[in-house]
Amino acid sequence: MSAKGHEVIFYSKKDSCYNLNGSIQIIKIRGYKRTKSVYGDILKDFVFTLKSLFKLSSCDILVQNTFWAPILSPLVGWKYKKTVYNVARMPKGQFHFYKAVNQFSCVSNAVKEALEKEIGSNPKIVIVCNPLNLKYFKYSRKRIDSDSVIITYHGRIHKEKGLDLLCCAAQNLSQDNKIHLILIGPYETGKGGSGIEYVNILKRLCPDVEISFPGGISDPQALNEELSKCDIYCYPSIADQGETFGVSPLEAMGAGRPVIVSGLACFTDFIEDGKNGLVFNHHADNAVEQLTEQIKKLIDNPKLRYELGEAAYRRAQEFSVESITEQYIRNFEILLADNHG
Repeated sequence: MSAKGHEVIFYSKKDSCYNLNGSIQIIKIRGYKRTKSVYGDILKDFVFTLKSLFKLSSCDILVQNTFWAPILSPLVGWKYKKTVYNVARMPKGQFHFYKAVNQFSCVSNAVKEALEKEIGSNPKIVIVCNPLNLKYFKYSRKRIDSDSVIITYHGRIHKEKGLDLLCCAAQNLSQDNKIHLILIGPYETGKGGSGIEYVNILKRLCPDVEISFPGGISDPQALNEELSKCDIYCYPSIADQGETFGVSPLEAMGAGRPVIVSGLACFTDFIEDGKNGLVFNHHADNAVEQLTEQIKKLIDNPKLRYELGEAAYRRAQEFSVESITEQYIRNFEILLADNHG
């Protein structure tokens, strides 16, 4: 937004890391490490939010994302004109207390529907999806020289990601194909994974498959390089309440890869089954068989892989940083023009 001439100020913890344009001001505030207690974290969030509001400069729009901000911000109501709460996670009952918020900006239709179940249908609720930085995620046909079918996933190596389904499907396909499964992401529990034992379980599920765990890749350009090497990308998450948008498969689409995802509602914002990706029902009793069939469909049909990859790439362009920025600005302008909002 700063590129559009708007003043942008971030209030963040001192240990937060940002690589932002120099025109964006960052006000760093001493934060606190998370505890093992939800109530302890909520108490610490209360203190952090108060400190942030105390340092808040006068502004037109106050964008909030902490637990206490919507409740405490009226205490400094003279410092802003309107408030927007960024709903990036599934609601857990707290939004009944956020009466003073002027707009709820949800990252997907799935989050919007969950919020409406909690507070009812409300004109305050809008959707602005997460962006894809097309500076890094670019179309590429850089496939590595291999006689294997390369299937890639990236994200946390966690049970809720449905990777056991993918490993079982890969094992089914290994009878007729040489499969190389690449699971990019951290498996350590301290980094959000399910631990080394889960990695060993996945290996045992596909003994005839070449399987690699290269770890997490934080550099987006390096990640695009890895995604560009695969024949098929698969994100089989079963986290109905955990996935809010699904930026990982969108990144693979930005690299022009044919994508297979589970039937989570969050993926419907950018994936249409059979048009720019493939979907399987992760709730079905035969979920493994369905996933196996979808992967087989792409293995057996190189033309379909190419066409879905092309369509995926075109769809990903609609989520550019510039496009999402315009949506935010348009929503802010409408909000400021509404004297009753």
